[in-house]
Amino acid sequence: MKKMQDIEEQDRPREKIAARRGDGWILLSAACFSTIPIFATYGYAAGVKTLPMMAWRFLLAIAALWIFLAFSRRLRALPARTVLGFLGLGLLYVVMTVLYFEALRFTAISTLTLLFYTYPAFVALLAAIFLREPLTRIKLAALFLALSGCLIVLRPREMGDWRGAALALIASLLYSGYMLVGTRLTRGVDPFLTTAWIMSATATAFLAAALLRGEMGSVRGGGAWGAILGLALVATVMADGSFFAGLSLAGASRAAILSTIEPLCTLLLSALLLGEAIPPVRLLGGALIVGSVILIHRE
Repeated sequence: MKKMQDIEEQDRPREKIAARRGDGWILLSAACFSTIPIFATYGYAAGVKTLPMMAWRFLLAIAALWIFLAFSRRLRALPARTVLGFLGLGLLYVVMTVLYFEALRFTAISTLTLLFYTYPAFVALLAAIFLREPLTRIKLAALFLALSGCLIVLRPREMGDWRGAALALIASLLYSGYMLVGTRLTRGVDPFLTTAWIMSATATAFLAAALLRGEMGSVRGGGAWGAILGLALVATVMADGSFFAGLSLAGASRAAILSTIEPLCTLLLSALLLGEAIPPVRLLGGALIVGSVILIHRE
């Protein structure tokens, strides 16, 4: 019994080191994901429609991923069950994306984003139940700071149509499941190989939809392709690769809380690149989000 306790005590410092290393990957991932609205804005300004934008985004991303894996000799055969799990996550990603964009038809983007960012709370609770991740006081305090910060940063003025709120919350729940399943499936698997398999399913679904609507050939001009390339390489390859690298190290609940830095990064990028003003009250919200990151990182 004493030997078991000694082994557990020896493992705790290693787990903390691994978790903090995972924090770095998750924060990098959130920064990369935060560029999606920026590149999408440039794409829309260049006349690109949503469906071909998504299809080309994921096609270019998987091309880059498989080439990188081949040349770096990181290609590995995976059990069929794991591959099927990754493909399932890819299709789930498609469903989440469709729900998210459908919700935009009924509610403001700030309200939609705020409702979607309830997922850290769902993840923390579900991870405690299904993954046995401890729901510590520090995690609860960090979660409270993060959600409070999101509320101030996003400042929804009105809820809009209830259908938009419902779709956003369903997308949030699905993303929570995506993170929980991903935590188990990605253990011991190269994060870029994980991303390649998941995004292959996503790309296939969006490609099929774009071809059915005859929109794949509608992308023209350097501005359009530049925006899509940014979405593919920064907001997909780098974002998802670093996300899965950190998820297995940090754990689902910790990763979810750290990911709330994303809307703050988007706010800052919008100010720098799109010239959008930042009201002082939003800086307070940003401070709360940063505080949650510091708190969870010190756990």
